[in-house]
Amino acid sequence: MNNEAVGVEIKDLVKTFPAFDNKNKEIYAANHVTLSVQPSELVTLLGPSGCGKTTLLRMVAGFLMPSSGEIYIGSREVSRIPPNKRNVGMMFQSYALFPHLSVYENVAYGLKLKHMSKQEISQRVRNILQLMQIEEYASRFPNEISGGQQQRVALARAVVTEPSVLLFDEPLSNLDAKLREYMREELRKIQKRVGITSLYVTHDQSEAMAISDKVIIMQKGTIEQAGTAREIYARPKNKFVAGFIGKANFIKPDEVHSVSGGRAEITLLGKRMEIAASDLCVAGEPCTCMIRPEDIKINPDGHFRAKIMSKAYFGQYIQHFMDLGGQEAEQMDFTQTNAGLHEGDEIAVDFVTESLRLLPDDKLQEA
Repeated sequence: MNNEAVGVEIKDLVKTFPAFDNKNKEIYAANHVTLSVQPSELVTLLGPSGCGKTTLLRMVAGFLMPSSGEIYIGSREVSRIPPNKRNVGMMFQSYALFPHLSVYENVAYGLKLKHMSKQEISQRVRNILQLMQIEEYASRFPNEISGGQQQRVALARAVVTEPSVLLFDEPLSNLDAKLREYMREELRKIQKRVGITSLYVTHDQSEAMAISDKVIIMQKGTIEQAGTAREIYARPKNKFVAGFIGKANFIKPDEVHSVSGGRAEITLLGKRMEIAASDLCVAGEPCTCMIRPEDIKINPDGHFRAKIMSKAYFGQYIQHFMDLGGQEAEQMDFTQTNAGLHEGDEIAVDFVTESLRLLPDDKLQEA
C-alpha cells in the first residue's frame, strides 16, 4: 500500500426514516453520533440488530445520505459526495463476487474501472493475491474455491484499489465457527500489515473483542460506550453494555450506602463492601451490582450461600447455574476442581470484590 493512512471523523451524524405506522413520525437510525477513528485503526461497531451500526457504515460508504451532520475522511468532508468519489473500499457480508469472472478478474475489476494499464493491473493483482496467499487460485471461479478462500478474494478486491478507508459489513457471518475464528485472526493480520483505517460492523461480541483497536457499543442509534475491549468489559457504563459484551450477573444490593468518586459502599447479600461504580450511578437512585461469572469463586469457607440448579460442560470450563441468595446467577469454573457438584448441592462462594461494579438501573437501557 502506498497511501498514507488517514483518520475518519463523524460529527453529530443524524439519519431518520419515516415510521412505518405513522408517516408524520421519524425513527432515528443514527441519533447525533460522533466518533473518531485514528489512522490505521480498526474500530468495530457492535450492537444488536436495528441499533444503527450498518446504517452508520453505509453513510460512511456513501450508500446512504445523512439527514444532518458531517463525515470526514482525512481532512475532506464527504457526506454529500457519491460513493465512487470517496476512495472507500467495502467488503460485504455476501462477498458479492462475480460468479462468471475468475479470481484474478474479480480482483482486477475495480482497477479496470479506473482505466489503469494492463501492466499496472497485473502487478497490483499479483501482489495482493500473494499477500492474501491465494495466488494459486487466480484462474479459478468463485464456485471452485472454499468459503474462506472466497472471503480472501473479496478482501483482496476491496484492498487492491488502495482505498483510504476499508469498511466491513459482517464479513465472516457466512463461515462456520472454526473457520470464522481462523479468518478473523487472518483478517486482522492483513489489516495491520496493509495499515488501512477500518470500520468493522458485527453483532458477534467475541469477534469484536478479538480484532478491534476500539469497540463502539451501539443501541437505538446512539453510542452507549466506546473504548478498548478490555475497558468496556471491565468498566461498562450501564447494564446494556455489561450484558452485551461478555456474560454478566446482575445482583440487587440490599442497600447502597454511598456513591462517590467512582466507588460505592454497599451491602450485598448481607455483607458490607466497597466496590467500583459507574460514573452514571447516583446516590439514592436504583442500582445493580454486576458480577462476571468468572468472578464467582466456589470456596468451602466462602461468605455467601448458593444452590446448584444445573450445570453444563464446555471443555475449557464448567458452567454452573445457581440460586444465589434468591437471585439467579451463572458461574464459570475454569479450574474444574468442582466438577463433582450436582443439581441441588448447597455450596459456599466468594466474589472477586475488585472486579464487581455498581451500575445504574436505567429502564431505557433494558427496553
